[in-house]
Amino acid sequence: MSVQYFAKVKSPEDHATFQQKVRHYPSCTYEEWLFREQKKMADWKSRRHAIRMVEITPAKFEEYCKKTGKPSDLTTFLKAITDMAF
Repeated sequence: MSVQYFAKVKSPEDHATFQQKVRHYPSCTYEEWLFREQKKMADWKSRRHAIRMVEITPAKFEEYCKKTGKPSDLTTFLKAITDMAF
């Protein structure tokens, strides 16, 4: 069974901050983004994958980018989620 990692963005304010700071981050509302993520999680669960939510804040992501020297874009955001899970 594989594990799929998803961002646990706690508030609409954090979501809005990610929209400003992370290139190619979804531009939809927090509620719409949350709905889409829940749909993706249900799809992965139906395929017998485990789901792990990883808490991430704009400050943690900014620190991750500085530490790794990576740009603040969606690819780095997704990689940060996976790396922060461990």
